[in-house]
Amino acid sequence: MICKICDSKKIFELINLGRQPLANKYPKNKYEISKEKKFYLKILFCKTCRSAQIKKIIDRKYLFEDYYYLSSVNKKLKSHFEKLAKTLTKYKFVIDIGSNDGVLLRPLKKLKIKALGIDPSINVGKIANDNGLKTFIGFFDKPIIKEILSKYPKPDLIVASSVVTHLDNPKKFAKNIKLLLEKNGDLIIEIEYLQNILKNLEFERFYFDRPFYYSAYSINNLFKKVNMSLYDIELIEAHGGSLRCYIKNIKDFKKTIRCRNILNNEFKKLNINSFKIFNNKIIKEAEKFKYNLLRFKKQKNTVIGYGAPARVSTITNFANIDSSLIDYIIDDSPLKQNRYSPGKHIRILPKKKNINNKIQNVIVFAYEYFDDIKMKFNKYNVIFFKPIPFKRIK
Repeated sequence: MICKICDSKKIFELINLGRQPLANKYPKNKYEISKEKKFYLKILFCKTCRSAQIKKIIDRKYLFEDYYYLSSVNKKLKSHFEKLAKTLTKYKFVIDIGSNDGVLLRPLKKLKIKALGIDPSINVGKIANDNGLKTFIGFFDKPIIKEILSKYPKPDLIVASSVVTHLDNPKKFAKNIKLLLEKNGDLIIEIEYLQNILKNLEFERFYFDRPFYYSAYSINNLFKKVNMSLYDIELIEAHGGSLRCYIKNIKDFKKTIRCRNILNNEFKKLNINSFKIFNNKIIKEAEKFKYNLLRFKKQKNTVIGYGAPARVSTITNFANIDSSLIDYIIDDSPLKQNRYSPGKHIRILPKKKNINNKIQNVIVFAYEYFDDIKMKFNKYNVIFFKPIPFKRIK
């Protein structure tokens, strides 16, 4: 085996989350359930560049041609991108890769910053275009770069939030960024932080849509190969704890002190042993979660979930939790409603008529947004729980 980021042979299989379906494919009927495929979700760790990778790569076209995640449905995420947009006023032309339904393009437009998006999802990209947010629908590759550069100048800023984790070929992505970005231009990448995933036991963040899980160390390594420089890093709250990486289209651009400190810290703390400890803990936590759901059901409680992000699939399939333990899941996205969770087929329903006084326990799968979720139940006497690590939240 070879690391797909740095080509190192020092890569080891350390975690096996069992057979898992595709986490963002929500079947709507028995026929679609019968066509569902499962694959072994095995996690590799590269000792050289401090990255984690999924062993089996699923064809990206199959994963993203029809997608069920709308960023703008999420109020907290919407606010996150509105705040980011306000910091970008010095740039003349911004391209947002993985622009989804235009969650960043919209505030950029309000600020009169010239911007366009690129997104592979036909249905989600159409939503952005229908709202007047110019979006090229397709994968970020040479043909789409050629098309953009035939109509527009090179951007002085490229933004890619929660994108690099979804790639099947990170090295190709880095080369394409180099090709599109203006000389001396900036790249801003936001990544769910590998070190936080281990620290918080968030195994649910591993699923097939995301083959790669980065540290700042691995981002530095990846872009160094195309003569670009990671020069600054911010720790941000998005997705339960992420990194915002600032990368300059210049070789050997000077790093900030906080950037150097984070890189040094990762080199010491991200290792094979930290993954082995993580693996032992998540097995126990999955067992604990299921045990408590069984306990609630013995008490004849109605147990529901709130939020059906992709992590629901990883958690429920690894812990073997189905509709006998969780009655249904409420989700605010119309694209997921009246469908079923992948693999374990728990019903996903809209909020209307499904929040009621029959509910005793709510498993908050979208736990980053608990404050908003809690408000929806303020008329009812329910107890909230985070699934992993399993604990009551107030």
